[in-house]
Amino acid sequence: KALADKQHRGGNHGAMVNFEIHGGSEAGRKFMDTIQRPWSLCENLGSTESLITCPSVMTHANMLKEDRLKVGITDGLVRVSVGIEDADDLISSLKKALDALA
Repeated sequence: KALADKQHRGGNHGAMVNFEIHGGSEAGRKFMDTIQRPWSLCENLGSTESLITCPSVMTHANMLKEDRLKVGITDGLVRVSVGIEDADDLISSLKKALDALA
């Protein structure tokens, strides 16, 4: 913790989370197409900016579905890496993109 406190601005630490959206890869693509700033699409989730990816259509698109499922990568899995942007902006953008799936 001491090292993280030293390296992270103001003691703020990022977070890596994932969640499942209903509708599989098609919904994942739509979500990625709909998400707005401050989120950035990225296949590598290591940065100070907030990044988002749908592995089934991005990082693991070349894997057979059965192989992806064996390692827990479902069609609707979304991974986000929360950076240092304003939390309200991040939440608002996520809400808009999720609402667009309804």
